[in-house]
Parts: sequence; C-alpha cells; structure tokens
Amino acid sequence: MKPRIAILIPAYNEEIVLEGTIAALVEAGCNPSDVYVVDDRSTDHTALIAQECGVHAYTVEVNGGKANAQKEALTHFKLLEAYDWIVFLDGDTKVDKDFMFHMTLCAVKDPSVALYVGQVKSAENSHVFSASRAVEYAYGQDLMKAGQSNFNVIFVSPGCASMYKTSMLAKLEIDHMTLAEDMDLTVQVHRQNGRVVYVPEAIVYTQDPSTLKDYNKQILRWYRGFWQVIAKHGTLSLFKRKQRIDWYMLLLIVDAIVFNRAIWLIGLMFYMPHNALALLAIDVGTAAAVTVYGAYRTKRLDCIYKFPLTYFITYLNIFAYTRSLVEILILKKELLTWNKVARYEFGTEKPSEPL
Repeated sequence: MKPRIAILIPAYNEEIVLEGTIAALVEAGCNPSDVYVVDDRSTDHTALIAQECGVHAYTVEVNGGKANAQKEALTHFKLLEAYDWIVFLDGDTKVDKDFMFHMTLCAVKDPSVALYVGQVKSAENSHVFSASRAVEYAYGQDLMKAGQSNFNVIFVSPGCASMYKTSMLAKLEIDHMTLAEDMDLTVQVHRQNGRVVYVPEAIVYTQDPSTLKDYNKQILRWYRGFWQVIAKHGTLSLFKRKQRIDWYMLLLIVDAIVFNRAIWLIGLMFYMPHNALALLAIDVGTAAAVTVYGAYRTKRLDCIYKFPLTYFITYLNIFAYTRSLVEILILKKELLTWNKVARYEFGTEKPSEPL
C-alpha cells in the first residue's frame, strides 16, 4: 500500500520563490492536494500565490514564527490523522525531480524509521556564498551525515528536507523557543528512541544568502539555535543521563572548541613565528583540498576560483560559532529574532551589497 505523504511549507514573505517551489513539487510527482502552505501573516502575496498554485493555503491569525506556523497547520489541516508521513519543506527550496520517488521508496521499504533526511544542495548562483555553501554541503553530507546515519547520531535534520513519520511527530513538541526547531525536533526523535536515516538520493536545492549581511544573519541564527538546543536538552549537564546522540554532540563541541583551527593557527604562529608561513600554507592547503572535493562533487568550477574568498568565509563561521556560544551559554541571552534573509528568483540574484 502506497504511504500517504503530505508536504508542509511554512512561509513568510515568500512571493518571489513560492511558485517555483510548488512547481518543482508537482514536477516531482506530488499531487497539489497533498501540498499545504501555512502563511505566517505575510505582508506580501504569499497566501494568494499558494492559492493560485492550487495547493491548500492557511494564514495564521498572528505572526508567531516558523515553529508556531507549523504547529497551527498540523492542527488546522489535521495532517497527523490524514497522513502517514509529513515532509517539512521551506518556501525557498526546490525538490529534485526524483525527491518524492526516493522518499516514498524509503517509506515503503522501512516504515520503522522515524525520520528520513534528504540531501541539501545550494541552488547555484554567481554570488560567493553559494560557492562556499556548495563545498560545505558536499563535505558535510558526503562524509559527515552519511557516517552519522550509519551510527544513528544525525543531530539535525534540515527543516527544508525532512520527512517525519506522523506517529513520531505526534509525540514531539515543535518549540518556538529556539532558533533551530529542526535540530530540536531531531534530538527529540532520539529522545523517543527513533531512528534517523539519511537519504542522499532525495535531493533539494535551497537558496543561500547573496550578501555578507544576510549570510552573517543566517549563520548567527543557526549557531544561536544550536546552543539553545544544547542548553534545552541538557547535553552539557554532568547529572543528566546521556544517550548516544549526546555523546556525539559533546564530541563535536570538544572538537570545535579545543581543536579550533583559528585558535591553534594563531597560537602556533605566535609561538613559532619562524614557521608562520608554513603553518598558514598547511591550513590553506587543507581548505583547498576540501574545496576541490566539493567542486568535483557539485560540478561547480566557481568553487575553485572563488576559493580565496570562501577561505575567509570559513573564519566568519568560526567567529559566529564562538560568539553564539558566549551569548547563549555564558551570557544567557534570550535571542529569538529570526532575521529572515532576502529572497531572489531562482536562477537569478538580486543586486547584492559589496562583500
């Protein structure tokens, strides 16, 4: 029996991209009657476009953020009762033509899995941040997520490419008090002893920021959300019983802090100034090797010639990670502003600010 699969798209001011997102779903074989758009009180024509595309559309009464919109849509449309699986998709994300085929195949072959995770790729554009993300996604998913899946320690299933079994989703709390509801939900699946499996063939293409300002807003939101989830689930607590996922996240945290490449590079260059150029060359060479791998996997030559810029972007990431750690864990700040980034039409880009 073919599983019943719904697509849920929370949307806020997505009029530029939503039609393309829905069109890609239809091309992938998804029936418009199984697509649900929840409009978080947009100030543009998002809801109207959803209706014109022939999918279900619902506008919440009060703008309350992505998590609240998802919760309201699940209740309003009674999706947990009507479907076996629910795919969470973002308004700026296009699924590959075979996405639904592979997700459906997985649901049929092993319905015991609680959460299937698709592969995210950067929707190609000429801006440098797309090239940087293309490399990050290729390396992070090919080498990291595939391994995490084998040991059932995937700690974040992206909100733009996740398929939840409804019987599991019914047990979870979609919490608006973190900026990383996708990571929070993933950890909750582990708390329920559910299995999270990566499906590299189920590909989606998502937009990445086109300006430095938007890129910085996005990575700060991601890392702040990461530390908020860490704090919420007591991963760092000495007195809370640990699951396998906790030990894995602790390993990642230790790796990112103790073996922080920026700290080690600066420290070694300070204590061994005569070897400074050699140390820098090793760091640049390692980053270049990862970039070549990413360029090969994504068939994107721009990853190579934009490397001088993408190399420095990796240090922006390190700074954002460290800044967020201080803000959330040390200063105990409650930072829940979403800081939505600007959209642009697929295959184009809006005028961008200088890097």
